[in-house]
Amino acid sequence: MMHVQVVQLVLFFRDYELLLEALRPAAVIAAFRSVLSTDKGSGTFTCRHSSPLLFNMLSRPAVQNGNVQCLMKRCPPLACANPHTSAGECCPQCPAAPSDCEYERHTYRHGQRFYRPADPCQLCSCNNASVQCQRKPCPFASCSHPITRDCCRTCEGCTYESRERANGETWDDVSDPCAACVCREGSVSCETKRCPPADCKHPVQRACCMSCDGCMFHGREHADGTEFADDEDPCAVCYCYGGEVVCSRLPCYGDCRHPYKAPGRCCGECERCFYNGDVLSNGQSIPDPNNSCSECTCQTGTVRCVKRSCPPALCPHPVPDTCGCPVCDGCHFQGEKYIDGQILTGGEDGCQECTCSRGEVVCARRRCPAVSCTHPALDGCACGVCDGCRFEGRDCFNGERFADPGNACRLCSCLNGGVVCAHVSCPSVTCLHPETPPGECCPVCSGICRHQGKEYRSGSSFPSPSDPCSSCSCLNEVVSCQRRPCPVRCSHPVPSDACCPACDACLYEGVVRFLGHTFSPSSKPCQRCTCVRGTVTCVPLVCPPTPCSRAVTKPGQCCPECTACMLDGQEYNDGEVWTLGSNHCSTCTCQAGEVQCTSPQCPELTCVNHVTDPGACCPRCRGCMFDREERREGSSWFADSSHCRSCMCVDGVTTCSQIRCLSPCTNFIYVPGECCPVCADCVFEGRVYGPGDSFHPAGDPCQVCTCEVMPDGEQHLRCYRKQCPSLVDCPKNNIFFSGPDSCCPVCAQPLSNCTAMLIGNEVLATDDPCFTCQCKDLTWTCLHRACHPLTCPPSEQFTPPDSCCPVCKDCVIEGQNRRVASGSRWTDSDDDCVTCTCNLGYIECSIEECPSTPCLNKQKAVKVAGKCCHECEDSGVSCLHQGTLYQSDKQWQVDECTGCTCVSGDVHCRSERCPPLTCATDEMPAVVPGLCCPHCIPRPATCIAFGDPHYRTFDGRMLHFQGACTYVLAQDCEGGDFSIHVTNEDRGRKGVSWTKEVTVLIGDVTVQLLQDWLVKVNDEAVALPFLKEPYIYVERKTNTILLNTDIGLKVLWSGRSHLEVSVPGSYKGHTCGLCGNFNNYHQDDLRMPSGQMSLSEADFGNSWRVTNGSHSLSSCRPGEDVDPCKEAGYHARKGANARCKVLKSATFQPCHRVVAPEAWYAACVYDLCACGANSDECLCDTLEAYAGQCREAGVVLRWRSPSLCAVGCPAERGFVFDECGPPCPVTCFNAAVPLGVIENHCFKPCVPGCQCPAGLVLHNNYCIHSSKCPKIIHGNIS
Repeated sequence: MMHVQVVQLVLFFRDYELLLEALRPAAVIAAFRSVLSTDKGSGTFTCRHSSPLLFNMLSRPAVQNGNVQCLMKRCPPLACANPHTSAGECCPQCPAAPSDCEYERHTYRHGQRFYRPADPCQLCSCNNASVQCQRKPCPFASCSHPITRDCCRTCEGCTYESRERANGETWDDVSDPCAACVCREGSVSCETKRCPPADCKHPVQRACCMSCDGCMFHGREHADGTEFADDEDPCAVCYCYGGEVVCSRLPCYGDCRHPYKAPGRCCGECERCFYNGDVLSNGQSIPDPNNSCSECTCQTGTVRCVKRSCPPALCPHPVPDTCGCPVCDGCHFQGEKYIDGQILTGGEDGCQECTCSRGEVVCARRRCPAVSCTHPALDGCACGVCDGCRFEGRDCFNGERFADPGNACRLCSCLNGGVVCAHVSCPSVTCLHPETPPGECCPVCSGICRHQGKEYRSGSSFPSPSDPCSSCSCLNEVVSCQRRPCPVRCSHPVPSDACCPACDACLYEGVVRFLGHTFSPSSKPCQRCTCVRGTVTCVPLVCPPTPCSRAVTKPGQCCPECTACMLDGQEYNDGEVWTLGSNHCSTCTCQAGEVQCTSPQCPELTCVNHVTDPGACCPRCRGCMFDREERREGSSWFADSSHCRSCMCVDGVTTCSQIRCLSPCTNFIYVPGECCPVCADCVFEGRVYGPGDSFHPAGDPCQVCTCEVMPDGEQHLRCYRKQCPSLVDCPKNNIFFSGPDSCCPVCAQPLSNCTAMLIGNEVLATDDPCFTCQCKDLTWTCLHRACHPLTCPPSEQFTPPDSCCPVCKDCVIEGQNRRVASGSRWTDSDDDCVTCTCNLGYIECSIEECPSTPCLNKQKAVKVAGKCCHECEDSGVSCLHQGTLYQSDKQWQVDECTGCTCVSGDVHCRSERCPPLTCATDEMPAVVPGLCCPHCIPRPATCIAFGDPHYRTFDGRMLHFQGACTYVLAQDCEGGDFSIHVTNEDRGRKGVSWTKEVTVLIGDVTVQLLQDWLVKVNDEAVALPFLKEPYIYVERKTNTILLNTDIGLKVLWSGRSHLEVSVPGSYKGHTCGLCGNFNNYHQDDLRMPSGQMSLSEADFGNSWRVTNGSHSLSSCRPGEDVDPCKEAGYHARKGANARCKVLKSATFQPCHRVVAPEAWYAACVYDLCACGANSDECLCDTLEAYAGQCREAGVVLRWRSPSLCAVGCPAERGFVFDECGPPCPVTCFNAAVPLGVIENHCFKPCVPGCQCPAGLVLHNNYCIHSSKCPKIIHGNIS
């Protein structure tokens, strides 16, 4: 009766709130509130929603006046096909869903298929809480060793000895090391290994085969890459590489010539001597077995044999015996030897007769013999002899003819001591009137002439009696006459009867012309002739001026007319218009005989650098070259893939720097492809910006923010600091800002252009020293330099003038409260493996890594004080390093930077590490001989001598000089620090030469660079490398001699004829010689020692000849201005031109823009004409010289070919040819040194020659892999 009571309550309580309070329980109250709505004004209730409870409560008819309205309940739609209604329910329902499955601790949905967890090869299914499983079916595997894949056996691999192998895989059989197994289609087959042939002479036996990874030598095995001593030859050290053994002799450095070598030792000791099969102690003497007169003594390993002393002789004229000692068995008298008892002539005056008696000569005066001649001469002893005559007090020699002293007309002769005289016979005379002078015996001719009845003395002149126009002369009775010369001469005289022609008129073409008469000759009507003093002078007819500049002369006329135009040998009609063939941009017109040409008007360009493209008539603004690509003026781009380095092209200058990010917003995000973070939206300080809008945060014109649509499709603010173009070399007083709102400064004058002469130069941008600008590809490229973090406090940091980065005087070591000065180097106090260096406030540290090398038996790992890594020690073990044996603890110096020590059989080497060196733009690094680290010197200039020879001066002038003497090439003419002389010799054709010898004088050292790489220092041949501190260091790199000096002077000598001399910029304006004065002005390079300028290259070269030098030629051929091609002929010149055209070909094309080939082409043709049969060698000399200049300019050419100047390298030792090889190659010694450290010590030019290819190092003149190098342990000098 619950529902009856509810209806009754509704009737009594008009207010439904009181009704709800009265109903109990609370569920009934909640139900009523959800279904009843009331109108408190009318007191009626309305049923607006039904529930099962209220439906049951209100399902029957209620009191008529209760105003309760009830509605039928709505049932929801069902998804099932067979619904049913349960008892007591109003709406139908779907049948219950199938149940899930619980199986082996896992739950699966109804109908789910799955693999059984305990056995993945069984496939199961869940069906209304029931699980059914069955095994997966597999196909048959036909192989012998299948593998299991997806629960089935398959032949996709092999299972062998519990290990899976892939098809095609091979492996060693564990049971038989000489057998190899292979898996093929799931089956394994094993067979004996096939040994490859061992392509080496000394292979080693490995497990099954002979191998070249070691060497078997004299019954002992040696590891690949090791050095070892030859058991059969103690003086040999051998090296094993790839099964090949190379042995070389160990050098012995003893200073004695007869050392004693103990058995089994290579080098002898100088404490004893080994001589003629005998062992002598120091100071012991024995008779000389080869000379009975000598005695030999052992002196510190050298046997010196000297002649024994002789006893004195007891006679005045002893003779020497067989040992040279004086004895009295004969006589030695007046330089001759005589036996005892021999009689000899001589004595003090040669007039005595002497006898030798037991070493003494006894003399007495000898008698004169009788003579049979009538006039004998007297000898030195006043005895008469018949080999001459004495006649009336006069001595005559035999056969002499002389005048009789008593009668001048008699002639006497001496014959065998007798004198015979006869009267003189007179010669016949040809004159008509001879005379005999007083005191003479014979008549002579007087020379008087008789002419037309008169006599004239010889040598006199007189007028001809028969011809008044002639003059005569008398000479030795002969008269000769000739016509007298006339005082006036003319070319066209008028005939007359006088002696001289009449020149008061002219006879020309048969017509007499009077003085001053002007006429036109009939043979040349276009000339005007004038008679002047008997000579006719003709000149061309003077035509009246024409109004045109190129008039035409018609046949038969003398003067031109303006009817047509002539230009470049071609005639044009009046009014004709044409385009010039030499300039397609010019149009010409013929007007009244005058040619007028015009060019198109080009628009005015506002940029600094212009360029005219091929085929165009007007120039355009030239952009910038960057990475060999032209960028247009005003453009910008990213320099790398990170988009964090931006470049711009302004006024032909490329400026690159890191993008400086700005983050004015707090909600920034990172977008892929962007360097800087961007704002999450385009809202800044409450203002919304649209795409493309930009503004300057904080009013700073250098800060820019732009709203852009990013790749994510959203709008973001991208903010950055504006990049300013570099002003390169603009003077500081010309840098200004164009206005208060401008960010970047400008220059008041145009910037310098990057020209071909400036290629490779570097300067600091004057507006910002953090930018370094380099002239490259005819474009200034300016790069920003980053600064290192400093350890000192900001108050101590300062930026030097014209510098980019701040620096400090000291470094502060963190955590130690310790300061160190700049340049100091130290090892960390807690870790010997950490080494640090202070560089102007920036600390740079490096960590040494220790390899894990276990010690061998009877060795132990020991931590050596001051070293990073543990070492295995075994006392008494020596080291073999580069062919030299060092005892344990022995120390030696390898070079200026490195010292080594033998520690228990291992070579430990320490290298000094140089601090970073920064040179100014007008300086370059160089190394002083004897020191390790480089210093800065003024940037140098280079002079070159090559070919016949040609000289390219310090200032770039090319000149040719062919003298074959010794000349001053270059010297310091102010301080006298150095002097370089060259000696030339003849070559090929007459008049040309080439460089034979170079002499460098510096300090008290004289260095001679000779042919075939021979070097002499102070006239003594030396082995390279050679160091004489502090002046010079000479070394050979491939086929080039490099000489370095402490003053920065460098000499490069090819060993044949190519020479390069480099002097630092501190000698600018101080040099003289064939290389010029180094003042950057090549027009005055032909200055002679007198100070005068020469107009002839030959005179200039001859003026610098060395005449008083110890190495100069005493007699030689001076230079002349010659043209060898003119002497060689047309065919030689034609062939030279054809062969030298390779300089202008595509092979050398990359270098033409930096080194103009014209001067080198002319030198090449000159050389090939002069060389004769050696043309190939001369051609290569010039090409190598040009390629060397290209290398210096930064262009490396690969120009050689098998048919052009090919260079053969020993391929069997692993070498290859490199046109620009490293002068400091990587060797076994420095293979572990970082490449940057090697480059810091090596400031030498790259040289062409044979080099080891990449990946190999140089050792014992072989190119090997670094893993096969002998063991060398590197460290750093602390």
